Amino acid sequence: MPGAEAADTATRPMTLAMNDDLRLRLSRRHFLRLTSGAALAAATSGCDIGAAGRFRHGVASADPTTEALSFWTQVADASADTPVTLTVARDLVLRDVVATRALVARPESDFTVEARVEGLEPGRVYAFAFSTDEGSVWSELGTARTAPDREDLPVRLAFTCCGSYAHGFFHTYRRIAEQENLTAVVHLGDYIYEYASGVYGARRSYDPPHECVTLEDYRRRYAHYRRDTDVAALHGALPMVVTWDDHELANNAWRGGAIEHDGATEGDWVERREAAAQAHREWLPRFEAHEGSLYRRLALGPLVDLFVLDTRLEGRDAPPRSSAEAEAPGRSLLGELQRERFLADLRASTARWKVVAQSVQLTQHHQDFWNHDAWDGYADERRQLLETIEAEGLSNVFFVCGDGHKSFADDVALDPFGAGYDPATGAGSLATELMTPAAVSPNLFGQEARQLEAVVRERSPHTKFVDAEQRGYWVVELSRERALAELHFVADVETVGGGAERLAAVFEVRDGERHLRQLL
Repeated sequence: MPGAEAADTATRPMTLAMNDDLRLRLSRRHFLRLTSGAALAAATSGCDIGAAGRFRHGVASADPTTEALSFWTQVADASADTPVTLTVARDLVLRDVVATRALVARPESDFTVEARVEGLEPGRVYAFAFSTDEGSVWSELGTARTAPDREDLPVRLAFTCCGSYAHGFFHTYRRIAEQENLTAVVHLGDYIYEYASGVYGARRSYDPPHECVTLEDYRRRYAHYRRDTDVAALHGALPMVVTWDDHELANNAWRGGAIEHDGATEGDWVERREAAAQAHREWLPRFEAHEGSLYRRLALGPLVDLFVLDTRLEGRDAPPRSSAEAEAPGRSLLGELQRERFLADLRASTARWKVVAQSVQLTQHHQDFWNHDAWDGYADERRQLLETIEAEGLSNVFFVCGDGHKSFADDVALDPFGAGYDPATGAGSLATELMTPAAVSPNLFGQEARQLEAVVRERSPHTKFVDAEQRGYWVVELSRERALAELHFVADVETVGGGAERLAAVFEVRDGERHLRQLL
């Protein structure tokens, strides 16, 4: 809207008042943060970015499309309403300004601010920063990229999840920030963990030191995460697309409760759920397509529609008490409203690739490995989803999940153990799914991890890769010809200065084929 943009740039003289020395310091710090060598990374990785400064929790961008981005920061030392100005520019010294926004950091939103800026150019990197005190105090510089609007330009997405601060350092995030030409990083949940210090992991301690239950607790926990240098580097370098899993709330949460929520000592579940959701909304920006819902579809140009599901809270029924109950008709993970929105959007999509980001695994495995906290506990709704894909003749549906602290690459079939699926050719597969390894959180199976992998390979013919030990992330490049998925393992997350990386596996899905081919 040209008129709106003209009004927004009315505050541009304040931006131009920032002297050249400050511009150079901002851009130099950002350059060092994104291109730091091994010595600098070892010296700063996992450090706190400081207890002083108005913008000590960094800056962030979120939810790109071909022409829009969301921008975020928090004012740390405010005690009353505080004016904040957002500046977005085409250059790192903020001279070629395309938009400004006059915002107010208020106590009722924990002094966070967020703005959605539209009318941007497709496939372009923008720089942004925030200022207060009439332009005399500035945040770090951030960068963010809009999605391309041409089929000959690929879309590159990184996927991560499960960041248990208590188990080590966010080397995975720094490695993602160093990847070239990423459109966005998709966080599939467990961005924070709610536990008290020492309860689950003891490598680092939390603020607050007790379990998160109240709104103030959850706010402090997000603030603690955002002061980590690697977390700040990732948010400052790339737009993030988020959904949540259980530890943003409480272990194995659903809409009506959680396994580890004790009403006698921790109060009303609904109050805790709403407090956790509010803090998540304040500290992790997103484009809200449907008020109060995490579900959204982001159009990343003609190549990709990115569907973001809430598989944890919005519609999740109580966990099943038996395998028979898990298969009972009518049980829902998504809830009717979210399911119908998603299926309608999936049918209507004209994008070449339909990428579905969710927190828990869709793929069916042998009954000995059923996970009732994932789609295995909601088998009827999973069948409805896959039958819709089959009936509509949809191709290039690409699921990505987190939660399991494992790496999987699977063909997704209605019955992967039956005659309708051929593991040798992939015939009968309707879609594909990757499980993203944890960024920091530990192996769940200890010394039995390798044994588990061997049994999965033996009993799950549709599983093309499994690893139950390593941390890391996936990068998926989507083009006209194929989706190319690279699995990166990151070592030594327990060690300051660690983070050695190796390419562990490469898969492709060719346009129209609906099954995985392993290249490495």
